[in-house]
Amino acid sequence: MDIIPLLGENVTQGLIIGLIIGAVFQLATKTIRLILIIQFITIKWLEARNIIVIDYHRLTAGLLGKEDFVLQEAQTMLDSLIEMGIFGGALALGFFIGRKITK
Repeated sequence: MDIIPLLGENVTQGLIIGLIIGAVFQLATKTIRLILIIQFITIKWLEARNIIVIDYHRLTAGLLGKEDFVLQEAQTMLDSLIEMGIFGGALALGFFIGRKITK
């Protein structure tokens, strides 16, 4: 797996998606923002009341209790974190540029 094209692709995707989200966020009304905040709070409340169940075993990829498997998964998680870090940074940059463009 060549890392340079992969990182370049993530930067490009992050910037484009960030620009779109930033522009939409700037144009969204306060009502839409309020609805999204209420939705997030409601989902967290439902999770706390055990109405919605989050499968944390799937989120940890079954790493708990399997020490021999941890090193292999740690490497793939590190690769994923690097990829998501690059993507997240580009997404944030695109988001702020998108907000500035729509002002």
